[in-house]
Amino acid sequence: FRPCPQRMPIACLARISVIDLSGAAEYAGLFDKMDPYIKLTLHDGEFDSGSSHRGESFRTGTKDNAGGTCSFNECFDINKPENMDVLRVELWDEDTASDDYMGCIDIDLDRIYEDFKSQPVVSKLL
Repeated sequence: FRPCPQRMPIACLARISVIDLSGAAEYAGLFDKMDPYIKLTLHDGEFDSGSSHRGESFRTGTKDNAGGTCSFNECFDINKPENMDVLRVELWDEDTASDDYMGCIDIDLDRIYEDFKSQPVVSKLL
């Protein structure tokens, strides 16, 4: 996560990295090893209230037959509007007929940014 140059309530470009998945269910059904992918959606805290409360959305590639542990190593540059301060991270299992929703978590970007600001910055000159 690369934070915006000021407080998160401003509009900015945020870089989100999806590194790996671990500890998720191996199977989505009987003999159906999970084919996971991650969907990222910015929202204003009212995700379930409709599309007007949602910003940009991205998804990783699918990891065929990976089960509950795999590496994604994908980065997304997301345009973050002023009012979109929450990132929903959803886990899905891709299937032929329809994808299965496996779970989600909402991440408060303001809190991440404040925690980041309080950490010492180390720079390296090349």
